[in-house]
Amino acid sequence: MIDAIDKRILEELNKDGRQSFRDIGEIVGRTEATVRRRVKRLLKKNIIKKFTINYEIDQKAKIRATIKIEPDYKEIKGIMKELRNIEEITDIWRLSGDCGLFIIVEIPAIEQFNPLIEQKVSQIEGVKIVETCFITDVIK
Repeated sequence: MIDAIDKRILEELNKDGRQSFRDIGEIVGRTEATVRRRVKRLLKKNIIKKFTINYEIDQKAKIRATIKIEPDYKEIKGIMKELRNIEEITDIWRLSGDCGLFIIVEIPAIEQFNPLIEQKVSQIEGVKIVETCFITDVIK
């Protein structure tokens, strides 16, 4: 469970993850040691999962697409393992029922889409590509 101090620390880290524990402590009214201890606890409880960079310019420069895959369920573990190894795939979801797998890919240029599909994704044993869609706008 997190309290009001934890929430304020998380808000400050969200604003600028490079802030020192001392600076955050001054803002939230706690010592550097208290902030450090609380951040360590939040990491251990998996409330803070990672520290990352949000590089907006890079994201806008890439072409993104979704691909719906109908897998051979006898091969599902191998399929997921191979999909994880494809650098251009950023997200993989296993869906319920007959929905199969849904992946998102990011590529620098549209010309790289067909080679990605033909030389990497389609070459995986048990993969049938059902549908591809290019992401034209991110709303949220």
